[in-house]
Amino acid sequence: MKQCVFSLLLLVCCSSAAWGRGGALNVDSVLRILDREIGQRDIYMAEKERKLEALKEGLRLSADMKQHFIFSDQLFNEYKYYQYDSAYVYALRSLDAAQYIKDAVSIAKAKCNLLQCYTSVGFFKEAMEVVNGFSTEGLPPDDLVEYYTMCVYFYQNLINFAMGTDQLLQKYEERRKVCRELILENAALCKDSITRSRTEDMLKADEIPSEKIMETRRQLLDKYSLSVHEQAIQYCIMGEEAEKQGDREASIYYMALSAISDIRSNTRETSAAKALAAHMYEKGDLDRAFRYIHLAEDDANFFNTPLRKIEINNLLPMIENQRYNWANRQRNFTLTIAVMTAVSLFLLAMMLRSLKRRNIKLQEARQETADAYKEIEQKAHELNEANAALSTVNRQLKEANEIKDQYIIQSLYSDSDFVNNVEEKCKLFERKLKAKQYADLPSILAGMNVKRERERMASVFDQAFLKLFPNFIDEYNRLFPVEHHVGFNAAGALPTEVRIFALMRLGIEDTAQIARYLNLSLNTIYVYKSKVKAKALVPQEDFEACIMRIPKP
Repeated sequence: MKQCVFSLLLLVCCSSAAWGRGGALNVDSVLRILDREIGQRDIYMAEKERKLEALKEGLRLSADMKQHFIFSDQLFNEYKYYQYDSAYVYALRSLDAAQYIKDAVSIAKAKCNLLQCYTSVGFFKEAMEVVNGFSTEGLPPDDLVEYYTMCVYFYQNLINFAMGTDQLLQKYEERRKVCRELILENAALCKDSITRSRTEDMLKADEIPSEKIMETRRQLLDKYSLSVHEQAIQYCIMGEEAEKQGDREASIYYMALSAISDIRSNTRETSAAKALAAHMYEKGDLDRAFRYIHLAEDDANFFNTPLRKIEINNLLPMIENQRYNWANRQRNFTLTIAVMTAVSLFLLAMMLRSLKRRNIKLQEARQETADAYKEIEQKAHELNEANAALSTVNRQLKEANEIKDQYIIQSLYSDSDFVNNVEEKCKLFERKLKAKQYADLPSILAGMNVKRERERMASVFDQAFLKLFPNFIDEYNRLFPVEHHVGFNAAGALPTEVRIFALMRLGIEDTAQIARYLNLSLNTIYVYKSKVKAKALVPQEDFEACIMRIPKP
């Protein structure tokens, strides 16, 4: 705790002394603080995890669904910039609880949570469904400000991804402007004057001319007591603007402040570290570029956001390649120095031999030099072999991940073909029997236990599927009232109706294909689906979409 306080004091001192002689930013001081804070991440994370554990305990002990909603909403807010998968789970839980207690304000808040989840990872189709189905009727101004703020964020992301498509760009820009006006309209109705003033100032700051952005953002930081996460956003905006103006040192300075604030607020959905790594790469500071890009990569993997991973993967290979080349140059330089040293020793030994006629010592010196050179060559060879082995392991891991997702479907097709082949043999057996061709029957009868083979195939499917989706039964049961929850049957297998939707979750959309695999008629499949959907908590037309959204851990 003392280390955290000391680091905070260092940052305050650095911020107050931001400008040195001649108006130059003290960039090195901020980067040193950032390097120190990276080493303190575990301390901040441990404190975050303790807070999360306390909220989870409160959720487990909640007496009713109203408390369940409150704790789920709090857990979402703790996870929303920390870890996407958990944030999404608690957003869904808060929505289930809000719908159960039938409170319009709570339902709206839960849908805002879902909208933020979808927007942050680029699930724009699902986000648009939330926006289209959102009801603002009866919501207080504060909640409307929050909702329309999320809509502005959503349409801004759509604008970023619609670049080059003028029609879509104009459409999303118009919607963003409408939402912005609605924010101002509802902010004027908020009871809290500070909230009202702050909301208006934040929106105005987004629309000001480029040359006034830096000063406006500094005024926001001075005027309001922003949270550490909000400070990180403002510093990041200032860093981006400084980059647009061509002031790389200022951009590095503000991006470093943003990264420090992200670490202290346990924000893992961030772009400052990646931008900072790009600056360090351009500046030639490969050690820091390597450190910051891996900080960004760790955050993206922890938060599990595809958008950030794509951005980082565009930069990471360049930094890794440059750092590898630098290491090779250093190694070659060291090798050159070693060889030159060895040659110098050899020449010196030759001179000593001429002068002092000490042939024995000269031979020993030659032998030592040769041994040293062989050892260097051996070490270099071992290093090359280790690098080759590491590349092979990485390639194998990548292949294993690709095979993992395809394994179940491939095994399904092969097992299904096997059973169909057995059935064809049974039909051939009947024809031979009717034709009284008894001599051909023994060869047809071999290995025809169809029922046992289908049971084995179903068991293999259940085991393989539940390894990939161990949470499927729990997530499936969330879609039904408690009295309609399902589990494994007496034989420890998945019920048939669950197996139908498990196949759909794997991406098998053809009902006829599902019917062939389960040895059921198309009509039976439709009957199972209809009965299951009739029991669900969600609308029947949305049930299959909910099944497809069940996440893979």
